[in-house]
Amino acid sequence: MQQRNATDTRSRALEHLILLLLGTEDQKISILHLEKEAFFIWNFHPDIQKFMRFISHYRGPYSEEIEQIIRNPFYVINCWTYIPPARYDTLTGGYVELTPHGRSEYRRLYTASSANPQMGPILAAMKMVRELYDKLTPEELLLLIYDTYPEYQKKSNVFDGIQKSKKRLADNLVKKGYIDEERYEDLVASN
Repeated sequence: MQQRNATDTRSRALEHLILLLLGTEDQKISILHLEKEAFFIWNFHPDIQKFMRFISHYRGPYSEEIEQIIRNPFYVINCWTYIPPARYDTLTGGYVELTPHGRSEYRRLYTASSANPQMGPILAAMKMVRELYDKLTPEELLLLIYDTYPEYQKKSNVFDGIQKSKKRLADNLVKKGYIDEERYEDLVASN
């Protein structure tokens, strides 16, 4: 019984974390972006690591917990809508968008979380990550992830395509102001 309560508490906390990440920006987000942005936060804050796990997968870091929660939330009901990808879209995994009820729940949860001093850095990280990475295309985001975390290239079925396009993608990142000339040279020179 104690094991089940711990699992329930972790599941509820993870659903709340996902709701907080989704609500940080008032726009839909691709599953790929959501997962990779959660990965950045997971790397940033050790307390988050007990709620989810990431493995090398077809499109870089993958969390089965996030996938399950988006499609079948148990505690945070009717807070978001999953929009399947278009037929030609093999990269995004679809999109997630908050419902009006989800927006209201986000505000309530954000207010409660803001009162907890341990949540301050996590909430700030969520805001920073969403503002920064939402503006990238899926390919640009994956290029940065594969370069920064090469261990997640292993099982990727899109890595070769990203590599073939890395000069064009790196050019875009420079134009958008995401990387400087030194990082550009590193990206283009890396295998």
